[in-house]
Amino acid sequence: MYKNVLISIVLILLFTSLHGQTTFDIRGKVMESNTDMPLPGASIVLSNISGDIIKGAMTDGFGMFILNTNKQGSYKLEISFIGFESKHIDIELDGTDKNIGTINLQSSTFALETVTIRSSLEEKQRALNTQRNADNIKNVISSDLIGRFPDLNVAEALQRVPGVNIQRDKGEGSTVTLRGTPQHFTSIQINGEQIPSVQQGGSRNEALDLIPADQLEMMEITKSPTPDMDGDAIGGVVNLKTPTARKYDLVLKVETALGYNDISGKINSINKLRIDKRFFKTNNVTMGKLGIILGGSYYENNNSEDRIDATWTGLPEPITNTGEGSLVMENYQYRTTQNKRIRTGFTGTFDYQFNDKNSIVFKYMYNKRDDKDVRNRLRFDMDRSGSVYETLDSVSEGRIRRDINIWDELKENHNFHLEGDHSIALWNINWSGFYSTSKRTFYSDRGDFANDEIDIVADNPNGIFTDVPNFRQAYGEQSMYDPFFYSDFRRYEEDYETSDADNMVAKIDIKRDIQFFKKHNGYIKFGGKYRSQGNSKYRNNNVYSFNDPNNLIKTEEAFLNVLSGKEPETYLYSDYRFGPLIGRNTFKNYIQDNRRLLTTSDDAWDAKRLSLNDTYDAGEEIIGAYVMGKIQFNKLMVLAGVRYEKNKVDYDAFEVFRVGTDVSGSPISGGNDYDFILPNLQLKYSFDEYTAIRFSSLFNYSRPNYVDIVPFVNFDSDAITLRLGNPNLLPANAFNLDFMVERYFSNIGVISLGAFYKNINDFQFTRIDPSLSEDFPGYPSTQGFKFEQEQNGENAKVAGVELNFVRQLDFLPSFLKNLSIDGNYTYTFSDAFTQDRDGISLPGQANHTFNTALAGDFGNFTARVSANYNGTFINSLASQAQDDIYQLARLQIDANASYKIGKHFRIFTEFTNLTNEPSIRYQGERNRISRIAYFGWLARVGISYRL
Repeated sequence: MYKNVLISIVLILLFTSLHGQTTFDIRGKVMESNTDMPLPGASIVLSNISGDIIKGAMTDGFGMFILNTNKQGSYKLEISFIGFESKHIDIELDGTDKNIGTINLQSSTFALETVTIRSSLEEKQRALNTQRNADNIKNVISSDLIGRFPDLNVAEALQRVPGVNIQRDKGEGSTVTLRGTPQHFTSIQINGEQIPSVQQGGSRNEALDLIPADQLEMMEITKSPTPDMDGDAIGGVVNLKTPTARKYDLVLKVETALGYNDISGKINSINKLRIDKRFFKTNNVTMGKLGIILGGSYYENNNSEDRIDATWTGLPEPITNTGEGSLVMENYQYRTTQNKRIRTGFTGTFDYQFNDKNSIVFKYMYNKRDDKDVRNRLRFDMDRSGSVYETLDSVSEGRIRRDINIWDELKENHNFHLEGDHSIALWNINWSGFYSTSKRTFYSDRGDFANDEIDIVADNPNGIFTDVPNFRQAYGEQSMYDPFFYSDFRRYEEDYETSDADNMVAKIDIKRDIQFFKKHNGYIKFGGKYRSQGNSKYRNNNVYSFNDPNNLIKTEEAFLNVLSGKEPETYLYSDYRFGPLIGRNTFKNYIQDNRRLLTTSDDAWDAKRLSLNDTYDAGEEIIGAYVMGKIQFNKLMVLAGVRYEKNKVDYDAFEVFRVGTDVSGSPISGGNDYDFILPNLQLKYSFDEYTAIRFSSLFNYSRPNYVDIVPFVNFDSDAITLRLGNPNLLPANAFNLDFMVERYFSNIGVISLGAFYKNINDFQFTRIDPSLSEDFPGYPSTQGFKFEQEQNGENAKVAGVELNFVRQLDFLPSFLKNLSIDGNYTYTFSDAFTQDRDGISLPGQANHTFNTALAGDFGNFTARVSANYNGTFINSLASQAQDDIYQLARLQIDANASYKIGKHFRIFTEFTNLTNEPSIRYQGERNRISRIAYFGWLARVGISYRL
């Protein structure tokens, strides 16, 4: 009902009577008076003598503006830029083109009186001006602001934005969620187009620890997308924009730093370089027709992670003596990982300005992340056949294992973007082609050493309900720290995976300036877009065991022969003794020396099942078209439009059946077609140049993760499990409302308060049924099987409030006027229900998140302390509350400082995770820990040079 009403409003606004007249251009350039540098993002407003707004524009990256109008007579031109004194110019319009020339703005704040502090604030000004002049609700983070925090990748930089939650991998920010919605509800883009994902788990969104933050010009986080943007973004859009050369004089930036991680005790390093310059200056293109910018980043990190993992279950067999309905541990794992991560980034942009009405730009971005990990694990199995929980703190006939996992993971991403922009009379045509390709290659070697039929105890007061239980073998048993304890070399496993993904885009946008109702300026805009996306994965898993009938090697001594001779001295900060470590080289050499004795293991069937289930090919075609219009009613801006998107989806996978050790797989295909009509309305009422109220009402959708819709079948009669893909899984669709009031400060800053509401249908969740009450349709004799499948929930409602405050405290006395504060707080609430449950929260939705930073600029010295808080949220949603996995709230404190030496050099130091805050997950209830991970604190010191 509401969608039909909104569509009707949009159509009335778009196709009402239009009145066209001969128009002409007002053009000019806005510069900073002190440095003669352009001010991109400055607001240009044309008004009549009474103060009624006729039309507005914004300067481009070179400070240039063109304002098209048909008015004649006496008018006023107001030019404003946050942090500068506004300027009013009286102009006489006579029906011909008018060139205002260069307009110089003077700084209005003390902070810009020195070159040192100016450099730390100019990018913040540009970001705030872009945010202020936008027609929709968005947050903008500039490259310089990113550099003011010790954030190495994009995810960590995004955690400073209102409404953003992040999850970490190996201590770094990795994935993001917006406004309490699941990860795949957020669209991750580079220069306005989606980056393809090659995540191991088949997620639609790529992990953002792939992309160095220092290679960006800015990040735009759009909370209320407009009709000319992709419609598949219920959470919002994160657009990573690469830089374009802005200056005729050569710009050179070089930076190098060394760091230290307290868990690994090893050194890390980072090196950055950027060169940009414009060429071929003319009278008409004073900044130079050709712009070239090249940038590179190299980051090498040697860090470590101390972690525990636990799985809780209510299975009645073989765990028997805990009482009906008890939930106990299936297994408990102590893990320590040494990680070497190399992240490389490169950007290159070439743009050519033919004149002030025609331009073309080519952008290339390359991202590479190379991880080499060695993970040692001590594992206690309480679910092996014959194991019995005698009490909640003791198990008989369990198993204790030590294993090593050596894996190398390489991710590469290439992005090519060609775009043209042309103005012809009243028309503007923007066209672009985009191609992005990603590849992931993964190799893994695993070895497993064990001792079976061991009695296990949790030797601490609260037993298994302690955050870190002290598991060990029962008294009287051989010590688990004795290398001869692990006499069974259970298996050697090799794993190879490769994932490929791409996104090819062609689009065109056409805009025409017009008058609505014969007196209100605005424009109509329409366009079309074609997207072709592919995602495929291949896996080859093999399991071996030793066959040594002539006793050439003593496999019972194998564990002793692969040890590194080392033991972690401060594992979990000395809360637990980990024991001996298996060495990367000693293990690989042992396998290589004895490879002739390896033979296919008895459980090779499981390797074949894993390989087939994890191999698929997915393809999607999306065709989109839209029409929209914008009208300026004096102080009220109305933007309305409608977007149409049609999706065609095809998937290929394997149907896998297992009976005993016999595993068979046959190809299976699936697909789906669906389309959406997405009306969109955006309102902005400006009380003055710095105060506005915004409102938006729109519809959008989000597609499921790739891995969830491939039509795989995993039927295991021995394990009594049935896991199915779901090619009929529907995309979620949502109705969204947004409201925001904002006030910008003339001396750099903003205070805003916003509220949002989302009504989401057909969201996705994992249905887990421990025991089917009847045969699953199409699969006879599955009553009693454990069942797992991604399915659609019925409905979810998400609502929240966002408060943002950025302020230069120049009203304070003495040195306090050099302080500034950045802070934001978000409250989010969700209420969802499925076929089995109601009153649940959506995955990724935390009730409370906040950020705060206090900075001081004292001449050549600057310092900043920042805090980021992510509240508790559901990480994965199951059919029963006892199986939900929660991410516990986490507070991280960072700090950094710098000192400028002369005109070009700066030394700096940075500290991350000062309090060594762990990442904690639990299953169902807080006392059932499922993961605790410590990453340690990180310190860096470096020097930078800027010409």
